Amino acid sequence: MRKQKIYDYVVVLKNQNRPLIERTGWLLTALCLLLLIINTQLPASSWPLYLCLLIVVILAISNLMEKRKQQPIRFRYILLTAGIGLTAFGEGFNSNILLIGLGIAEGFLLQKTEIGFSDTGIVQFRWVKKITPWGDVQNVLIRDGWLTIDFRNNQLLQMQTDDEAEDDYEIEDDEFNTYCQRMLNR
Repeated sequence: MRKQKIYDYVVVLKNQNRPLIERTGWLLTALCLLLLIINTQLPASSWPLYLCLLIVVILAISNLMEKRKQQPIRFRYILLTAGIGLTAFGEGFNSNILLIGLGIAEGFLLQKTEIGFSDTGIVQFRWVKKITPWGDVQNVLIRDGWLTIDFRNNQLLQMQTDDEAEDDYEIEDDEFNTYCQRMLNR
């Protein structure tokens, strides 16, 4: 059984890629609709292709409504529905596999970075876990929604924290800064 490490503090960082991914998602949605419409006009089209088109239209309208409410939107289901529908019932196999791959990749690209702070050091969770001992850090501070980590090798990281993170992660800046100073001074 694998033991999970418990961190004293976890800071969730804002994903800076979200606007680019959203613009790309809208373009891919238009492409999916275009491919589905073209495939429904072919002589060999079948009713499941029309069903896929209807589902993609409904999901696109749902995304538009969520956007108007200023809620985060996802394009995964649009891409997967169009990709699987076109693969199973349409033509142009290569582009369909690409749509499925992009639908899966969206989940990975939208993940927020978390940084765990414990008595052993600072752990950044990205594609690969990066562990930094407290001895390599000169200062750590959260102020006005920005996490600043100043390393002893003159490297400086400043990252925006995510205000929409879960309440489980909600910490006071002063409490966190005091903790970090205590870890740095031991």
